[in-house]
Amino acid sequence: MTEEIHVSYSGEYWLKHSDAPFATFLAVVQSHLHSEADPDNFAALKRRAQSDRPDDAELQTFRSELSRLLAGDREGLPSDAIGLAADGDDWSTDDEFLLWLWQQLYPNEPVPSGQ
Repeated sequence: MTEEIHVSYSGEYWLKHSDAPFATFLAVVQSHLHSEADPDNFAALKRRAQSDRPDDAELQTFRSELSRLLAGDREGLPSDAIGLAADGDDWSTDDEFLLWLWQQLYPNEPVPSGQ
């Protein structure tokens, strides 16, 4: 008999659970966009995203997770996780933030959708 284990995440769980859903996306957002992050970090993230290096595994995972979020896949993501990571109130919704972020990092590429 196998026992199903349910894991519940709260707070900044991605800092301790790197295998949690969207942990890479949340960690990158927090280290580059959080109010306590160095203001130059977002510019550095933009440069990384636009260089599109296949050997940058963290950024490749980040992009994949961002694409999934934009396509509507939020399975396993607590409703407050993006807001905690970004720590910003410049956006009304997570979707607005995700769209803004994609357009900042990948301005010449179409926004992923779930359709």
